[in-house]
Amino acid sequence: MDILKMGPRYRYGEATPWGGDNLRLLFGKNAPEDRVGESLEVSALSGLESLILNGDMAGQTLADALEKDYEGVTGTDKKPFPLLLKLLDARDTLSVQVHPGDEYALKNDGKLGKTEAWMVLSAEPGSRIAYGLKPTEKALCDIVAEGKFEDALNWVYPHPGEVYYIPHGCVHALGGGVMVYEIQQSSDATYRFWDWGRVGKDGKPRQLHTQKALDVTRPDLSLGKVPGATLLCEGGSVTHYICDENFALMRLNVCGRMPLDFKYMAFVTPTDSCVMGWNGGQIELNPFETALIPAACEGAYIEGRLTALCSSLPEQEKLRAALGYRAENVAGLNNID
Repeated sequence: MDILKMGPRYRYGEATPWGGDNLRLLFGKNAPEDRVGESLEVSALSGLESLILNGDMAGQTLADALEKDYEGVTGTDKKPFPLLLKLLDARDTLSVQVHPGDEYALKNDGKLGKTEAWMVLSAEPGSRIAYGLKPTEKALCDIVAEGKFEDALNWVYPHPGEVYYIPHGCVHALGGGVMVYEIQQSSDATYRFWDWGRVGKDGKPRQLHTQKALDVTRPDLSLGKVPGATLLCEGGSVTHYICDENFALMRLNVCGRMPLDFKYMAFVTPTDSCVMGWNGGQIELNPFETALIPAACEGAYIEGRLTALCSSLPEQEKLRAALGYRAENVAGLNNID
């Protein structure tokens, strides 16, 4: 099976009122308008399925490839399609939100929960993200009732290359002036605590989900940026950041030709131009284009001198064994659910 070069779909306009124009200006995305918040690089969401740009399936969607050979693409028979990959550009601060775990989301919304992670691509001076809550002895419901929720937010100042793990129950908001690579469970289960008083074209504020947000928030989560752990390999090295039960996130540090041997499908987004190949073909990728390596692809590799962002389904035991004591530096290999 060939490596698939993916064409993104976009969320923009009123769907992302906080979006900017950097996806078009900096990353060369063929965005439909100037204010675009999200480039969905690999998506099987209904109505937002990413396109295949090369090979026999050029012009068809990821959903078409999955219908043809789901297990060949993903490496698993578990449905629905488990992952969603985005690039985000925040001109303004996003709503303060929290995501439920699978159990709560299935019971209350009939969908999977959502754990995600950000790798910071750029951050303007002074830009920040809300990442969890400040320690307090006061109950969160009382803080919200008193109208002091904003004061409870833990703000951090991100830098390019940093990784932030956002498990379900972690209150968060991407701040204005920040661009990120986001890997997440393929779910839109999101509960808004606060949206900074923004209103839509109809003059009404966007819906908040205060009680559900209170139900699923884990206020005692104490998280920091993920240090990661690096393993040498043929053609360079791989820095592993996250490997929980939902996804793995890593950075490929490529110097020459690096074989890419994954048990499951993998997504690769280079930060510089490169060549990716397999037994029988190759493709060229521009910076911040994304390729999907199907599980059934043989002989996959990336070639060049560059870094590339990579996500896959997790192989936790294999990575624990390879890292040894350094596994504590990889989010998801510890005791956080």
